[in-house]
Amino acid sequence: MDRNRVITYVAAMVIVLTVLFGNLDLASQAVILLLALAAIIWARRAYFYFIKANRIYSAKDRSRYPEAMQWYIKTLKAGISPKYTVLASTILIQEGHPEQGRASLEKMITKGSVKDEALIGQAKSALSLAFYVDRDYERALSLCEEVMKTKYRDNVLYINICTYYLALGRVKDFRRTVREFSQNRVTSPALLDLQIVYEMLGGNWKGAYVMLRTLFDKASSFGFADPYVHMAQVWMHYGRSEEAVKMLDEALEKVTFRPVTIISRQFIQDLLSRLQDETSCNATMAACDSDPVSVINGWMPEKAAPDDHRFASQQELEEAKQAAIEAPDTSDESIDEKEPDTELNDDDEEWLRRHGGA
Repeated sequence: MDRNRVITYVAAMVIVLTVLFGNLDLASQAVILLLALAAIIWARRAYFYFIKANRIYSAKDRSRYPEAMQWYIKTLKAGISPKYTVLASTILIQEGHPEQGRASLEKMITKGSVKDEALIGQAKSALSLAFYVDRDYERALSLCEEVMKTKYRDNVLYINICTYYLALGRVKDFRRTVREFSQNRVTSPALLDLQIVYEMLGGNWKGAYVMLRTLFDKASSFGFADPYVHMAQVWMHYGRSEEAVKMLDEALEKVTFRPVTIISRQFIQDLLSRLQDETSCNATMAACDSDPVSVINGWMPEKAAPDDHRFASQQELEEAKQAAIEAPDTSDESIDEKEPDTELNDDDEEWLRRHGGA
């Protein structure tokens, strides 16, 4: 049991004993009760900090994000339940404060007091992001592989482990993992996008085009750059620079970039610059087409394409366009367009009320 919870229980007992069995004058009782209440408020302060941080962050006003991050840091320093430790730490890592988030998650995992397999799985998956930011892909992957040895699975775990497999060039492991999560109905845009990457790396560019068109038909925009860049890759595969440029421009316009995202703003800007330069356009498209994994990882291909590189035929592209038109109508099938869940639902609000947070 954590220190704050012990303080709360002791203070509550003091209040009960003072009210029921106290043989003190009213002034003395009032002092004891006030001190006990102050102790409870102090012990539960983390929940006030968390609610303050979460309401600022959930409003999506990025100008106030630094303020929200400071409240999340205070939350972790004060100590809060494992569930909200994982959530606050994840947000801190995503928004460029990996040290604070990493320290709290490592403490939670190594302490051994949390027995919930799901919470430990979520904590390890979140912690892996801190190592990914530092480009320690092996360490990031090992954490997710530890979770994969258990029965716990969720979308974030699949997204993270696929990301690390690709960063390490382990395409076979990536494809095996995509096949695993594809056994169930997929509604996450990120997982749907990984299915598209699966097709691209398998050489099925025509199928990737159809899937991307379907994905863009379902959602007018995305909070991450990957679908835009992958569509640009498809266009480059067919030697169509103008269409690729349009997709990259759209990504810069619509995406909110974070320190932890795979595709950075800088990468897209660099790729755009090369595609818009007539002297480097074709060579850039050929290099990206020859090394699709690098582009998927948000890296500019280091090697030039072979001199005999040929783009896919325009006839195949027209066939892909026609296949997209003829694809079954899935407009009634929804996708989960939410960012990682940081909003307090009814259960959360009730939980916080019961634990002195509201």
